[in-house]
Parts: sequence; structure tokens; C-alpha cells
Amino acid sequence: MHRVPHPPKLPAIAAAESRSRGGHGVAKARLMAMLLALLAASATNASEIRADEVASVATETTAHPAATGNIIVVGTSQSRADIIREHAEAIRREAFSQLLGETRPKAWLVRCEIHVHTSADAFEKAVGGSPAEARGATSLDFAGDRVVARRIDVMGDGPEIVPDAIDHELVHVVLADHFVHAAPPRWADEGLALLFDTQEKQQGHEANFQDARRRGLVWSAADLLALEDYPADGPRQKIFYGQSAALVRWLIARRDAATFIRFLDDAAQVGMEAALDRHYGITSLASVSSAWKEVAPINTLGLSERRR
Repeated sequence: MHRVPHPPKLPAIAAAESRSRGGHGVAKARLMAMLLALLAASATNASEIRADEVASVATETTAHPAATGNIIVVGTSQSRADIIREHAEAIRREAFSQLLGETRPKAWLVRCEIHVHTSADAFEKAVGGSPAEARGATSLDFAGDRVVARRIDVMGDGPEIVPDAIDHELVHVVLADHFVHAAPPRWADEGLALLFDTQEKQQGHEANFQDARRRGLVWSAADLLALEDYPADGPRQKIFYGQSAALVRWLIARRDAATFIRFLDDAAQVGMEAALDRHYGITSLASVSSAWKEVAPINTLGLSERRR
């Protein structure tokens, strides 16, 4: 996940920033997102924006908006958009419930746009990265402690009606509601999202990780937890995803997802080792090395057992 400066195309909003998760390029500024941010940030400024101007931008940006709900799907047929939106709403509810303990999450006043791309060129133009690296990308805009824009871009060129990257990317969006002041560590953000991937995808990441273990190419626990950015090259990225998922599974299996989220909150305040001791009774990062021997099997947590 990248946390980067976000040069707006409209007048700057105090404390505004952009984060991009799931892909490895920064998504371009979204005109509609900035208009919504302006409306939320200042009643005075909002009154200066004509309603017909906002409606015009909305019409251009959202080809298939739902009358209600939290998700907007664009870039595909109405019938497919309806199926994708229904699936995404279900995953949103599940992620809030399983990860944040919110069985009745609040509605998003700023809905999440899911843009479905059927060509690699369109995807790369939108997110700045090739779908060969990641078939989905998430961008989030913040103003203070509010999320003012949510966008997911996914490749929709496969045989499935629901693009394969949507579940993973939606987890990033849901987590942003909790981690509004600072992004969670990259290994935790990606590891949690990977738990919502299909079993086949998880097995692929696990195979990459176990192969790297045998070859002595994995990170130490201390080095993994200290990573501030994605590895630069593709093979190392694959290991990173698999190892991150393994560590997240191990920690959640020791307690539960709620404890893991509290651990991340405390780690940002008191440091990783102190938080490990407080929530897991682990007194040093060196002790985490046992994670690779005791890691919970894929699907043990039951987060990816969903029908499409």
C-alpha cells in the first residue's frame, strides 16, 4: 500500500491526502472525488458549486450508479454491474464483521466506485501500473479523519462475471474506515486482504512463500515487519505477499481478528515489540520466527469460503 502526496486538480483541502493500495502505481486524481471532498469540507465552498455542475460530473463518472447502497460499478453492462455490486456489498458486510467486529456497518456517504476494465491499456492508464503486476488497485482520499473518496480499479477480462480482484481490494477500502489517521503496516494490510482471496490464489501465494523458505529467500520477522514499501522486483513481491499472509494467519489463529486489529493500533503507538507482548505474550521479534513452522493452514480462518 502506498501513502503518497496527492496534488489536487481543484483548490487544495487542508489535511487532504491520498493512499493507493493493492497496486504499485498512484491512481490519478479524480475530479468527482475532489468535488465531493469540497462539499464535505466546507459549506461555504460547497454553496459556490452549482448543483447542475456536480450532477454533470456525476453523470460522466458513474455509468451505472445504484439508487442506494455503498457501491457504484462502472465500465461494464448494467446486468453485470448489478451482479458485481451485489457481490461487493456482501463482501463489504463480511469484511466489516469479520475484521472490525461491525455487524451493521454504517453506510458510506461517499460511495466506493468500482471501475471494471476489459483491456490492459485502460487499466494501466487508470492506475499507472500493469495488470501483469496486480489485477486490482485501490485509491483512497482523506480529509482529516474522513474518507472522502473510494475507488477500486479491476481487470474484468476473465471468464468470471465478478472480477477476481474485487474481494481483495474491498478489504483495503474497509480497513481505511478504521485506519483513517495512518495506514496499517504493508504486511498487515496485504496479509488481511489476501485472506479474502480465493483459495486458489492463496495457495499460489503460499507456494511462492514455501519455495522461498526452502531456498533461504524469505525475510526475517524483524525485517518483514520493518518494510516500508513493496519490494521493487516481481519475484520478491510474490514472496512478500505469501509471507505476509502467513504471518497474519498465524497471529489471528493465536487469538482472533479483533485482537489483531487492536495489536496494529497499539503497534502504531508503542512499537511492534511492546504490542506483541501486550496482545500475544511474545516478548521479542525473534520469537516470531516460529510463525513459519506453526502457521495456520490456508482457509482455517474461513474468510475466503464464499460463492461467486
